[in-house]
Amino acid sequence: MGKALSSSVKGAIMGGAMTGGWLLADLLLPEPWGDVVLFAAMAVVNIGIGWKLGKLYDEQEGKVANAEALDAKSAPN
Repeated sequence: MGKALSSSVKGAIMGGAMTGGWLLADLLLPEPWGDVVLFAAMAVVNIGIGWKLGKLYDEQEGKVANAEALDAKSAPN
């Protein structure tokens, strides 16, 4: 339980930091082209995050499936 809470807190801090970073970038970039550059950068970052989360989810599902398969093999018939 402590590890899940720790991961949740880390995720919340990272999300807040990224939001602050995007806001700072929006304030520093010039108005017409700043939004184009900012939204393109946000899209690339979000695609990368989604890709990584998908890979982590698939790895976790694979570990669960492997553990269930091992349990089924080792169970007495």
